[in-house]
Amino acid sequence: MKVLLIGLGRIGKLVARKLASQDGRKLKWVGAVEQFRDPELFSYLLNYDSTYGAATSKIGHTGDAFKVENQGDVPLFDDVALAINETTPDLVIDCSGSHQTADLLISLPDEKSKHHLFAQALDAVKQASGTKVWVFGVNDHDFNRRLPRNIINPGCLNNCLIPLISCLSEQFKIAKGSFVSVHSVTNTQPSLDRAQRSPRWSRASGSNLIPAPHDNMGLINKFFPELEGQLIGRTVRAPVDHTSYVTCSFEVSHRIDRDSVLSCLANTKIASTVLGMDVEPLVSSDYVTDPRSCVIDGTSVRVIDGSTIFLSAWYNNEYAFASRMIDIASRINERL
Repeated sequence: MKVLLIGLGRIGKLVARKLASQDGRKLKWVGAVEQFRDPELFSYLLNYDSTYGAATSKIGHTGDAFKVENQGDVPLFDDVALAINETTPDLVIDCSGSHQTADLLISLPDEKSKHHLFAQALDAVKQASGTKVWVFGVNDHDFNRRLPRNIINPGCLNNCLIPLISCLSEQFKIAKGSFVSVHSVTNTQPSLDRAQRSPRWSRASGSNLIPAPHDNMGLINKFFPELEGQLIGRTVRAPVDHTSYVTCSFEVSHRIDRDSVLSCLANTKIASTVLGMDVEPLVSSDYVTDPRSCVIDGTSVRVIDGSTIFLSAWYNNEYAFASRMIDIASRINERL
């Protein structure tokens, strides 16, 4: 399957690395799009990363393309429409987060671009006909018969919480809950104080813990309508460059104990490549290249008064998210 990748930022870079390596060998990477064409600069940024280290598969460059081992030249474009015309992709993976790019992709006729996989749930994409959200490992069955044209891989926190709630719901009826996510910094935050979208978001990312509300529960409500109005959360941006940690409290409707919760987590139907549990006392640096969407901290699991589950989970908001992009792309390839 021919894949065009738009955006070589934090997520796009990791997706590109996987496309260029054994992880992406079933997917033929036929082109990339960035705001300006500089294959030398972008090959350098693909090969070296301050968080994830050097790439295992080195990417070379020519004057207008990347050179990828066993895949040949991968042209770099600065125009999405031209890239689609030149490469005729079966799948466009959009990691740009650009509203303009999303509008363009959605407006293209089907014969120009068959399927789109978006790394962000932009309004234009959510409102487009034939759009579905794929929480890999949870609602895979929704994509068995017919593939929608537009597919959204939801945010990293949703990719963590939805499998976790789905797992617990296999054996327990959750009545209400809350969570707090300690989230690593992203490129949307300033390194020094600078006017941004809100007062707290304007503060330096490397010097502060930055609280933020997480009031949009729309996707969780869609997957678990019985929890609408019963789940609330917050995030706190922390000055680390990868991996996040969410602590949850869920009140259930019948009596439970810690052993029953651990048994539920250990025997879930959700694939271990998506949802796992570690019982060692690990820290965030141990998850720098962990591809799982949700890794329960087994040392944290508690039951309060026989009715409330208290636990924490790790998720690498970049690496695991990029891994799900490749997983979804691979399943699309199987179904075409």
